[in-house]
Amino acid sequence: MKHEIKPLIEEIPYRQRVWITGFLKTTISSGLIATGIVSIFAGIIDHPLLKGYHEIGILVGATSIGLSIILITFIDHYDEKKKKEELEIIDSKIEDKAEEVARKLVDKELEKILEECK
Repeated sequence: MKHEIKPLIEEIPYRQRVWITGFLKTTISSGLIATGIVSIFAGIIDHPLLKGYHEIGILVGATSIGLSIILITFIDHYDEKKKKEELEIIDSKIEDKAEEVARKLVDKELEKILEECK
């Protein structure tokens, strides 16, 4: 009875995690932060103390930056959860591998004993 242990690369969905926590998080949060900063500066420049009345730009900017902070927090929480899952898989693999090695050593010793008995 052979017990086959799959490689970690097949067990851990690393590519999905990298795309979500790397590319997606960076792209969206950078866009939101840039929009927020531009909107805030535009709102300040057009503020009543200077000329015009565009406090909506400041509000949109602050909202955009707030959304980016929420997004980063959400994705970092997701990343932490997935990392814990990965570590659990690794621990499981280590235990499985240890059992496999122990089983092989026991089988080898049993074979020696059987050979000596003959």
